[in-house]
Formats: sequence, C-alpha cells, structure tokens
Amino acid sequence: MALKNIHYIEIGVLDGLRYVKKFLSEYSFRLAAKRETSVSKQWLLSCHEIRVLVTELSAHGQSTDHDPYLHSWAFPASDKKPQKVGDSVFNIAFCVEGIDNWVARLSGQNVQFVKPLRTVSDDHGSVRVCMVRSCIGNVVHTLVDDAGYSGPFLPGFQITAETDNGPGTVDKGDQSVEPSQPSELPLLHFIDHVAACVPMGSSDSVISWYENCFDLKRFLVNREDDVEKGLVIQGRDMGLRLKSIQSRGHTDTEHNRLTFVIAEKLPNEGSNQLDTFLANHGGHGVHHVAFSTTDIIEAVRRLRTNGVNFNDVPPTYYTEAGKLKDMIAAGVDVDLIRKNGILIDVEMNMGHSAADHNGDSSSKRCQHLMQTFTRPLAEVDSFYLEVIQRVGATGFGSANITALWKSVQAYLQHKEAQSARTSSG
Repeated sequence: MALKNIHYIEIGVLDGLRYVKKFLSEYSFRLAAKRETSVSKQWLLSCHEIRVLVTELSAHGQSTDHDPYLHSWAFPASDKKPQKVGDSVFNIAFCVEGIDNWVARLSGQNVQFVKPLRTVSDDHGSVRVCMVRSCIGNVVHTLVDDAGYSGPFLPGFQITAETDNGPGTVDKGDQSVEPSQPSELPLLHFIDHVAACVPMGSSDSVISWYENCFDLKRFLVNREDDVEKGLVIQGRDMGLRLKSIQSRGHTDTEHNRLTFVIAEKLPNEGSNQLDTFLANHGGHGVHHVAFSTTDIIEAVRRLRTNGVNFNDVPPTYYTEAGKLKDMIAAGVDVDLIRKNGILIDVEMNMGHSAADHNGDSSSKRCQHLMQTFTRPLAEVDSFYLEVIQRVGATGFGSANITALWKSVQAYLQHKEAQSARTSSG
C-alpha cells in the first residue's frame, strides 16, 4: 500500500484574486475550475501535472464540517497569542488507492480526522475523500480515492471554459480580470518536493509520524547526510538540520515520487531565517514548494519576463573553488547560468535511500541539479516557490542549500534595512 502522488496543494489566502492573477499571468498556469459557497471561494490552477487550489474563506470562525473540502488553516488562539490567519500552504492532498485501508491504518495510529470519510458525486462519478491533521503546524492532508471518477478534478467544482490559447478570465462581480496571455507553453511540469519548517528538535518525531502513518521512508539527500543526524549545515549566520522522507515503492519516474524535506534550527544558534518564517507564518508549516522543469534556463527566463522576482544569488557563488569546473562538467552554458541566477550542484550518487547507505560505489556517475528560489509569494515572508531541474540527481547538494539560504538571508536583510529607512524617514 503506497501513496500514488500529490493530488493537489492548497493555499489558504486572504485575497484569492491576487494569487489567481499571479499564477495565471506570471507562472503561465491556467484556471481549470472554480467553486463558491456561502463562506468560501476556490480556484483550481493547473500547469501540466501541477494543481494548486487557492482557497479564500470569508470567516475562519464559521463551521465547515458539512463541506467535504473546506478547512480553516488559521492557527488556534491561545493564552499567549491571538489567532493567526495569514496566507499559507496548508493542505498537501494525496491521491490514494484503497482509501478504506488508509483510514484503518491512520485510525490505528490515532490520527485526528478533520473530516471523516465520505463519498462526493456528480455526473462524472464519485470520489471518496477524508482529511487528517498532520503533526506539522497547520498542515492537513486530504486523501482522495478517485478510482470511480472520470472528471478532471473533484465533484462540485465548475470546470471553466477555455480556448486553446488562453487560461480564461477571472470574474469579480461585474469586473472581469483578463490575465496576460502567455505566448509560449509553460515549462513547469510537476511538484518535485515540499519543504516544511518545524520547531528545533522535532524532526525525528515528524519523520516517525510520516513513516508510521503514510509509510514514507528516510531518504539520504547526499553523501554528507547521516541517517540519524540528518544533513547538518553550519556557517556564518546559518545553522540548520535537514532530513528527507520519500514514498515507498516509487519508480524511476520522478513525478511518481512524494518527497518531503524537513528543516529545523540547530541548538545554540542565534535567531535566523527559520525563526523569521515561524514568526511570520504563525507556527511551523510548509516553507516552500518546488516545481520541476526540464529546461530551467528557459523557464526562469520566461518567468522573469512575466514578472516573477527571484532571490539574488550570493555574489561569490560562481567564483567558489570548483564551481566553474562543475558547470563545465555538467555541460551547461556558464554565461546563461550566471545571467539567470541559477544554482548548480554536481555530485556523485546524490540522493539515495537510507537502506542503500552502504551501496556499491561502482555505480557512481556524474549527475547534477539546478535550482533557484522565488521571492516570497505572501505579503509577509512566509512561503516560497522553487524551480528545479534534475539531471540524474535525486537528492540535494550542500553547496546549493547553503547558497539558497544565503540568498534568502540577503533578501530578508535588505527588506529589513528598507523598513528601517522608511520608519526613520
């Protein structure tokens, strides 16, 4: 019994149209379906195999128990802090087979069911769905068994009319918002991984929860990753531990894998960007979602042209010892890599399961990955998107992780300095 894939990710937002227009005009997604209730508006945005559900609730205090899909992503209020409601990637929905077996397994692990198993139907057939609370902050998982459904998404969603050349329009009352029409096909294909930020010292319990509940397995991202300690990265103004888990029984087809990266702060470290995320987000949760591409140079070029802002690469990155050699070995255009601010890591046997930790070294081959981070999507710095291309590599390189950290840190420091100047002026 294994998870099939990610059915969709859901972003809970305060201003749904802002995100819809951003995904349509900047990321070349299309508006595939929408749904509206007395307390909510939902838009399904898709790009190849990526499905992003944008949800806007009119009130988080109202009960949504009767609705098969709606759930508040707000962090609950406590004696120490008020209720936190901000934009958040809060639902990672899984496509499953044999949902009754999954319900029995999760019940046996005493997992909290936010929404019980139910059947939802329309003219295209029926789906069986339920929703469970994760051990990570405000994250939930909707389980979808769509074996008896022939529709394009889920019952209850209105499929939007489209032309071959356009993503449709977004209506707000009588006002029609026309997204820009991308002149070329989008280059983002599927969700490569989801990364979550968790409290210091909690990664082991998170890993254990996903192993027991969803049968994910520990996955070593590179040769420096330790089964017990994880991948520890320390340096000036940075200190984090990464551990990755992956679905069992996956094939060599990358989009059939489910990969989660768990990040936590190291002890005895000063305040850093993980603390910033936790404060802005209201608690632990999804830090970023990575979209895979087969041509990152062209994808980033188009995204920049459409208005997507990316974090700047640290100035010294491309002059680090061995970096030019790595780029040449990977066969990439060095000038285009630099111009588009793309990070590249060349590793031997980058990424393998914990069970393969003592594998045969004779299988080594040159492989690499390229990646870059966008600026935060939310108005507060709470979550990001990543664009990534893998050429044989299944894990992550330490040098890129360090550079990504520095790029985010530089952005946060620049923003903080701007805010200080504005306040003093």
